[in-house]
Amino acid sequence: MAGRVRRVGILGVLAIVLLPAPAALATSFTNVTDQVGLGGKPGFRLSVADIDGDGYPDILLHRAQNEDTGDVLDKQFLFLNVPGSVPGDPFSRAYVDATAGSGIRANRQGTATGRHQDGAVFADVDNDGDLDMFSIVYVHRNYALDKGRNDLLLNDGAGHFSLAPGSPFHLEPIWNTAGAVFLDFDNDGNVDLFLGNWYNAGDLPIEQKLYRGHGNGSFTNVTASAGMTGAASAIYGVAAADWDGDGDTDLFAPCYGWTQLYAKSIQWRNNGNGTFSRVEDLTKYSQYTGFPSGKASFGSMPRDYDNDGDVDLFEVMTHGVGDGDGSVHSTVLTNTGTVHSWDFGRVRNRGNEDPDLSHHGDHYASWFDHDNDALSDFALTESGYDNNRFYVFRQAANHTFTPFTVESGMNTINESNLPPHNVIALDYDRDGDEDLLVGFADDAHGIQLWRNDVGTLRRFIGLRLEGAGIPGKSNRSAIGARVEVTAGGVTQTREVDAGSGHMGPQAPLTLSFGLGTATVVDRIRVRWPNAGRTITELVNVAADQFLTIAEPCERGPDPGNLRVTRAGLDLDLSWDDPAVAGLTWAVYRDANPDPHAWVTPLAERVSDQDPAAPGIQWRDAGAAPPPQGWFYLVVSVNACGESPLY
Repeated sequence: MAGRVRRVGILGVLAIVLLPAPAALATSFTNVTDQVGLGGKPGFRLSVADIDGDGYPDILLHRAQNEDTGDVLDKQFLFLNVPGSVPGDPFSRAYVDATAGSGIRANRQGTATGRHQDGAVFADVDNDGDLDMFSIVYVHRNYALDKGRNDLLLNDGAGHFSLAPGSPFHLEPIWNTAGAVFLDFDNDGNVDLFLGNWYNAGDLPIEQKLYRGHGNGSFTNVTASAGMTGAASAIYGVAAADWDGDGDTDLFAPCYGWTQLYAKSIQWRNNGNGTFSRVEDLTKYSQYTGFPSGKASFGSMPRDYDNDGDVDLFEVMTHGVGDGDGSVHSTVLTNTGTVHSWDFGRVRNRGNEDPDLSHHGDHYASWFDHDNDALSDFALTESGYDNNRFYVFRQAANHTFTPFTVESGMNTINESNLPPHNVIALDYDRDGDEDLLVGFADDAHGIQLWRNDVGTLRRFIGLRLEGAGIPGKSNRSAIGARVEVTAGGVTQTREVDAGSGHMGPQAPLTLSFGLGTATVVDRIRVRWPNAGRTITELVNVAADQFLTIAEPCERGPDPGNLRVTRAGLDLDLSWDDPAVAGLTWAVYRDANPDPHAWVTPLAERVSDQDPAAPGIQWRDAGAAPPPQGWFYLVVSVNACGESPLY
């Protein structure tokens, strides 16, 4: 039987499954939409994130709204990734509708009428270990529409959301937000938020907005103090990346507008002191978009596509023309260290698949490595005008891109003349390669999930970063972390981000690296987004596994000289005070002398009950020992957790 091997290490276990394959793997992708339970589910805008913390990417989709008529309520649906129905196949997955009971449609009025939401981005805003949701509201040009505002919803860790009590967003005006991205612009360990807004009432320009997060689900608008006022434009998507490599996250705000003098794409350089400066003229970021170019952008998508160690962009150009011939169209912006080089010639041969090169209505692009050869490829969508097209572009060794949509198997989207809108790369089955999720710009066609069938023929490593989420350390989602993976003589550089382009869209926070034929990763280097930009390095790491890298965090000292004395029916415990700030204590008690079996502490957040006496004093009231006696263990607790139990 023809077949192929999926190799993947999961939690240290190597799973090898031989699966039937089409003849000689004639195509790269297989449509598995119906197989995973997503058939007939319309989706205009998409976001992908691990909502319930099980390691698998879940889907939040938004059906098409009609801002003109006000038909905008309850368009959001949540689908959780669960085990599939194929016995013996660890990669069998399915999606189930978990909208009911999720709280994603709750409104501030507490009524059952639902809530307006057009898009979403996810991050752990309160550093509690799960992903919370920022809800985007867009009204297009119906400026009187007011059925909801931007808002923040907190996750309980199981995929149930509640409206954040400390959120300021629903109290602000309707900004007509078209893009949002989480970041940590001041590296203080708390997630911040940047918004790109389109036109305001009267088709007037509007400023972008920057909010500082406080690590507890509350935010403060710091647009003015950050020096970002007076920069009104017509922004349609945003992105965040450390473009100049100085350890601070910079911002990109591409413009969808070209007839008004103020319509301009904006690049914000992070000055490292809580302020930003405009540099788009110096860097040539705005050279081909906005007034008076006649061109607009749906998004700037960061990626070090040429593996030279800095962040480049893919610019999604709406109203572009031509085909790699010097004409202005969607292309890579190569980072030269001082300016963006608009390399139109690198994206070529589009005319081999596109019947109309006179106008490109490009909407979304998603970077991914379709064949795990350590060269970034991308998918691109075009719709909304006269030409509906979906493309998959492959990168060659000389860093040029050519389409192979027909070869990929995904050309059926074009053969059916479907209007693709979103496209997001995700490894839905965690088999080590990136699949593609496609949404469509109407409410008549369901989303499509395409399984990658060629990436597993090469090696990979998947990395999830976990920040400590405490003062002085990184935010829990590690957003803004820079990761370098060196294998087979190639170093790939990526950053953890949360939202790029129009309405986000969110892609998984787990970073997937294709390794070609390398069986060992020579080095993984993580620069954490904390005040010290500290570095973690791992060497000689086995390929074909998903690996979680936690930010180092120093726990408190073990207590010394534990003493127990009886006082009537009570037992008094005391131990030496190490005189370390920020410590509390946890007390364990059990009749079993083996602490390996102890799970739950008897008392937590213990503090000194008698500061006048030497050391730390604590009374176990009513604990007169049973005949077999008690065994006690005391551990210190700080922001990094408990000292080792044994």
